Amino acid sequence: MFKRVLVAAAVAAAFAAPAMAEVSISGSAEMDFFVRTNNTVDGDPKVMQEIAIVINVDGKDKLDNGSTLSWRLAQKVATPDRFDAWGIREAWIAYGGDWGTLKFGNQWSNTYLIQDWPYGSKGFSGTMGEVPNVGFGQGISYASPAFGPFSFTAQYDFGDTVNNAGSPYAYEVTGNLALGGWNIDAGWYQSVDSTPVPAGRDWAGGATSGRPNGLSGAKGTDYDNWIVGARGNIGDLGLRLAVRGADVNVEGGADASQIGYLIGGTYGFGKHAISLGYMFQEAERDGADQNDNDFQTIGFQWDYGLSKNTGAFLQIRHNMVGKNWGSNAVVWQNADGKIASEDNATRILVGTWTGF
Repeated sequence: MFKRVLVAAAVAAAFAAPAMAEVSISGSAEMDFFVRTNNTVDGDPKVMQEIAIVINVDGKDKLDNGSTLSWRLAQKVATPDRFDAWGIREAWIAYGGDWGTLKFGNQWSNTYLIQDWPYGSKGFSGTMGEVPNVGFGQGISYASPAFGPFSFTAQYDFGDTVNNAGSPYAYEVTGNLALGGWNIDAGWYQSVDSTPVPAGRDWAGGATSGRPNGLSGAKGTDYDNWIVGARGNIGDLGLRLAVRGADVNVEGGADASQIGYLIGGTYGFGKHAISLGYMFQEAERDGADQNDNDFQTIGFQWDYGLSKNTGAFLQIRHNMVGKNWGSNAVVWQNADGKIASEDNATRILVGTWTGF
């Protein structure tokens, strides 16, 4: 009895001890209601709804040597084509100080983040922002402090055990230069003996899986993705320009590459903002006859502020695909216009987004 009392007292004391580390919850909630043409087998339009709720749980503790230990556990839930399980989106631990930050675990690819935002925003998330190299599931990264106007990151992925063919690994380097109200962003990613797989998704098969961001072993297959962009403001007008490319090299097979170009602008006035942009993706270059397999995207968005944390928006995205678009699948996957046919497609979307 005395031993049980001592154990119970020890457990109670452990749980009653004050928690010194900081823990916070943040995230966002988005509701999208949209119609997309050419989205059925017969080429008819289809009305759809998507709810995306992101929850981030963050912790931080100040170490005795002045550095900081931080961690994040994050998930995007209620999205139909993503696996809803904690840690599939992000699960990492980091150590940081004046010397920079080292991060270990499942984390975003910064090359992907540059393409998704800011360049893929306002109607281009399904084109500029849709690449398979979303993150590093077995990652280690270094983010530098600011050296005046310049900062950089470097990342490495050790690969995973889904398919051990070859010696899969991946790495990337990104940089940012801020000059006079303008930012220049650049990133370069490469996977070796593998193909990248986004969080919870089998990229080739389109099915969901219980895997974090990572690599699927493919001996002799290399993939790379790069982007160079510039963004800034002229008064109330925000401009963004970007060039990006993707390449797939298969040992003993065809090599394929594509380059895309984006220009966009946003004009803000009061609670309103109007955005318009254009993207052109060149035809795939793979040594075969790939004439007329390029595509173009026009994106429009009207934003209206409902509060400091919530906004409503109307977005129209129109994709114009070449007649030979069906053969354009090695490097690039376009979210619209390839669902049921090789015809042009338009998506009209209304929604709200709130941050917390």
